[in-house]
Order: sequence, then C-alpha cells, then structure tokens
Amino acid sequence: MASIREVSTGSGARSVTELRNLAVAEFISSWPMAPYAEFYTFTGNADAPRKDYGEFNAGDTRTTSTDYTPKEKAPQFASVSLKIYGDKVQTDIAYERRGGDIGSQRVTDLRRFAQSLGRYFMDATINHDNARDSEQITGLKAQAAALSRVVTWGTNGTVLDASTLKSFLELLDEQILSIPGGPTCIIANGKFISRLTNLARDYVRVEAAPDVFGRQQLVTVYNEIPIVNAGFKADRTGLVIGNDERVGTSNNCTSIYLVRFGEQQDVTFATNVGLDVQDLGLVGTKYVTLVEFDVDLVVLNPNALVRIEGIRF
Repeated sequence: MASIREVSTGSGARSVTELRNLAVAEFISSWPMAPYAEFYTFTGNADAPRKDYGEFNAGDTRTTSTDYTPKEKAPQFASVSLKIYGDKVQTDIAYERRGGDIGSQRVTDLRRFAQSLGRYFMDATINHDNARDSEQITGLKAQAAALSRVVTWGTNGTVLDASTLKSFLELLDEQILSIPGGPTCIIANGKFISRLTNLARDYVRVEAAPDVFGRQQLVTVYNEIPIVNAGFKADRTGLVIGNDERVGTSNNCTSIYLVRFGEQQDVTFATNVGLDVQDLGLVGTKYVTLVEFDVDLVVLNPNALVRIEGIRF
C-alpha cells in the first residue's frame, strides 16, 4: 500500500522537508480517506494505466492431441491527467515588524491551511467532476454514474428505520459481495452512520484507533468494513454527502459509497511527488508558502466501486 505520506517526496530546491511533513500530517488528519486511499506515482503530467476489464479470460478444457481455443481481447487503458490542488499560504510581514516570531506564525498558517485543504479534497474525492470543470478530478459520484455502478433503494428512495432495516442490510451485503475482495471502506455522512449504528447494533461496532498524531479516534465498522464519515465541506457550507439528493419524487435522500482501493489497481490515486510544500520567501509584504498536490482519481476496475442512493431518514 502506498499512502499519501509515502508518495509525498517533494520536488525542487525550494521544497522544504519539515514543512512538507507538517502539511502532510495536517492534511491526513482532515482528509478522512487518508487511512484507506492508495496511490501510485509516475513521472510527467499524463499516464495510461491498464484497466482490469476482464481481458484475462483464464481457464479452459481440451482433449488429447488438441490445443486450447485461442482467446484474444484487446486491453483497455485509463486516461490519467494530473490536476493541481493547492494554494499560496501568505503570512504578513507585519507580524515580524511587531516583534512576533514570523517562523512560528508561518507554521501556524500552514497548519490551518493544510487542514482546510484536506477537507476540500474530501469534497473533491466525492463531488468534483472534470466534465463540469476541466481543472478538477472526476470524483466518485461522477465515476459511479459513468460506470453504471449506481444502485437505487426504492423508486423514490426508502426511509431507513426498524421496519426497513432487514431489506437495507440485504441490499448492502449484496453490493459488498459484488466487489471482488470486498470494499476497503464505506463512505457516508454522519446521519447515516448514526442511524445504522443505532438500528444494527448486532452488525456495527465502534473501535478506537490512533490517528497520525497518536490521538485516539473512534472508527465505526460494519462487518469488519470501516465506515468513513465524509464530514463537512471546507467552507462549512454543507455536508460533502448531503441529505438533500433527489431520487424520483423525493429530494431528501443521501448516498453511500462502497470503494475498494489499490495501488495502480481498483480505485487509485495517481500523483508524481504527492503533496509538496515550497518556501517562496518574502514576496511584497507577505511571506509565501506554496502548497500543491498534483493528483488524479482513476477507476481501473469498474467492479471496485458502488454507490447506493435513495436512503432517507
């Protein structure tokens, strides 16, 4: 498994290891997918990794003195084009002029920015769409739709309560089994996690696990599969996965995502040097720290992703 920490190696003379390590740690703490997402690296701006679309049709039979029937299927390749996520962190020189520790203030500003960038990239992981904005990656919502991997629970959605729990768990288990090897995690919002935890106590448990800073965090698990809370958007204007999605005549639905991550397989993130941090020094009246993340999200195995929509409360 190649995590974002492992692939963030830096680039150029202005790349600062200490600042990069700090930014990566803060980014990880605010990007809920960090413990589960897998990356692969390549050189350049674009790549064409091979998809797993079943071109390997293994297994056959034959009789004595005969050969196996030839099977040929052209391989398919994905199109990867790195997108740049990031911004410039600016710290006013006035802090220094007024006797403050400008180094400490820059670190504080970088830490807060990296946390916000993690939340922003969580929104990107689900909701960004390259078809709408060419500067964005294509998130899981659009990827699932393009691959026809969206399952609707009820024509107009269905309320998840005690009376429908059995039906929902059957659907959930069926979709889990549709992913070869099973999903790495389930992505949902806090309302869904709370509802499922209270209704399905025999199947859901909460575990304590340390985060990147060693702090104990609670992780909800359904049949040994972690459920990740997508949380709020970076600007706090709403949830990454809302409760206002439209299914049929209902506009109060939510979705969950079942995802299997892999390193250059299944669902994977592509990058060159990961999250990079460069000290641009004093520019005008501001000390400038450049934070950039060249990345793309690609589905190499269409069976590694399922979105279940139409869940109501």
